[in-house]
Amino acid sequence: MFFIFSKVLFFIIQPVNWMVLPLIYAFFGKNKKWKKRCFTVSLTACLFFTNHFIFNQCVRLWEVDTILTPEIEEPYDIGILLGGYSNFFIQPDSDRHNFNERGARFYQTYELYKKGKFKKFLLTGGSGFMFGTSKSEAVLARELLLRLGVPDEDIIVEPDSKNTYENAVFTKEILEEKYPNARCLLITAAWHMRRSQACFDKADVKYTPFSVDHIGEQPRLVPASLIIPNSETIWRWEVLIKEMVGSVAYKLRGYT
Repeated sequence: MFFIFSKVLFFIIQPVNWMVLPLIYAFFGKNKKWKKRCFTVSLTACLFFTNHFIFNQCVRLWEVDTILTPEIEEPYDIGILLGGYSNFFIQPDSDRHNFNERGARFYQTYELYKKGKFKKFLLTGGSGFMFGTSKSEAVLARELLLRLGVPDEDIIVEPDSKNTYENAVFTKEILEEKYPNARCLLITAAWHMRRSQACFDKADVKYTPFSVDHIGEQPRLVPASLIIPNSETIWRWEVLIKEMVGSVAYKLRGYT
């Protein structure tokens, strides 16, 4: 039930709804006073959620900075890679792995492995969708790693988790059963690391955090960042707001 509720809540909080729904009432509503207010709300939301500079300052405060690659002197036994980097709906998909906008999460982890910073992958993640696919991201990512030349014995798969809480719980079960003393590197997006750490701490998994897939940038005091609307920033706000609301929801649910 919580899984379904989280998906519905995410739809409601999307910034595009805050821009479009008031605008619809502003055009078709009957109360002149509320029509004007809704138009103001819609315009304000549009200006706010398309401003790259404002978003960038907020996400830089939210993202978690961790150790950098050169600081890993002794390789970890396991690199735990959280899912969320695949697109199950792009075709063709029979001869390739299709990534979404978060593909850097996978490739930056693969780079760590190639540099010898950890010995085994632990891929955790199912589909994460209520409808439309039953594919497991971890299983498909394993197939990609095999094609890239990673030995099968270096890949551990947790194929069933649907959210970050389950990532932590199911990973804990695997580690306790097969790798009780493993030194683990927890790898996920910098903007997702807060919730991930809270879940893995709750599950009593010992790890060192390693942030990848940053979306915060160095501040740029140029018109393109300061005043020119950027449609891509709307989607990035969705990512950040989802994380903030998700962190609160997980706390209330007792997941963290």
